[in-house]
Amino acid sequence: MDAGHRPRLVLVRHGQASLGSRDYDRLSDLGQRQAGVTGQRLASLLAAEPALWSGTHRRHHQTMAAVAPHLEARTVSGLDEFSTFSLVRAAVLRAERLGLQRPDDALLADPRTHLAQLLEWFPEVLDAWQGGHLVADDIDPWPAFRQRVLSPVSHWQEAITAGRSVVVVSSAGVISTLVAELTGRGLEFQRRLAVAMYNASVSELYPMAEGWYSGVVNCIEHLEADGLATLA
Repeated sequence: MDAGHRPRLVLVRHGQASLGSRDYDRLSDLGQRQAGVTGQRLASLLAAEPALWSGTHRRHHQTMAAVAPHLEARTVSGLDEFSTFSLVRAAVLRAERLGLQRPDDALLADPRTHLAQLLEWFPEVLDAWQGGHLVADDIDPWPAFRQRVLSPVSHWQEAITAGRSVVVVSSAGVISTLVAELTGRGLEFQRRLAVAMYNASVSELYPMAEGWYSGVVNCIEHLEADGLATLA
């Protein structure tokens, strides 16, 4: 079967949300445009009515509505993102004990202006969390997060085996975990991908007899021509 028509798992990061505002969990105007363009990229795949899955965050719903406005998605909390705010807050409070560099207060107060520096620092936070060293009452341990993110995979495999593609809308932490785990690339790869994942990017995975292989990962060709590529 031609790879262009072969059933696959398509992972879409939500469009740009409202970083730095009181309500992060909603798409910006640019995020709405990004999601619409992503829907155009996936138009031929969507015409075959793939199985649609989404996390429960509003930015997930808004992205899915723009990508596939005439189709209904299955919404599951297992595809929700970890709380970046909670991880950062816990890391700042415990930075000295954990041996983490603590960003300047100015960077934390204005994440939009200092996004590049914060993204460079965040893999250290993820590493501490994944290693079980960074814990807080309002943060799930890494094993629990990993388990819930992977919980729908068997359903996706069944759909693809039956000849139906699957399109998932979620967040960078979830998608990077899925790509790293399913392709066997490990946690270092996951951390690097999590902070490099563009809004409304597309990643495509194909199941094999053993494991999965990736077609494209974090692809933004559909966004670049109109200057719509953003990291947050």
